[in-house]
Amino acid sequence: EYYRKGLIKTPVCTEGEADLFKAEVKNFWTYYCCCQVDNFLPNRMFSQPSQRNRVLGILLYKYEAKGFLQWGHNFWYSQYSKYPIDPYKVTDAGNAFPSGDAFVVYPGKDGKPLNSLRHLVFNEAFQDLRALKLLETLTSRKHVMSILEFGLDTPLSFSTYPHEQQWLLELRERINKEISLNI
Repeated sequence: EYYRKGLIKTPVCTEGEADLFKAEVKNFWTYYCCCQVDNFLPNRMFSQPSQRNRVLGILLYKYEAKGFLQWGHNFWYSQYSKYPIDPYKVTDAGNAFPSGDAFVVYPGKDGKPLNSLRHLVFNEAFQDLRALKLLETLTSRKHVMSILEFGLDTPLSFSTYPHEQQWLLELRERINKEISLNI
């Protein structure tokens, strides 16, 4: 509503509202947080398979997202920052959020962050996005989309994509092969 009234230029919607916003908003951004735990929406909670984290790059490409927002990088506190937590022992911000929502890095020696597996998978999602954009410059968006949705019963969306890990790995291999064929 704020966007329609001209009060904001770039609304950032949750993944669950992506189809509605993409249809109306030119500068499409999306985000996820503790709410995106159902319907296989991409996220990076401890209890979710890594595929739900990694598929994000492919969906950001499909939706031509201009940006992605995620608040929890190194929030090592309880909800409302009332007290610090030890993220090696407390993974839910003091029982406030699903485990994994508040941080993807851990405190390391000398204040340097240590990566988590979830952060490494998140990086892979963005490497997938970069590979798709590269392939588009070498071929066309239509060609890339035909590869992404090849053999699928329904078009990709934030809640509809193959949930098998093998699909994602084979898709990335096809993208890599297409890039090498077109360089």
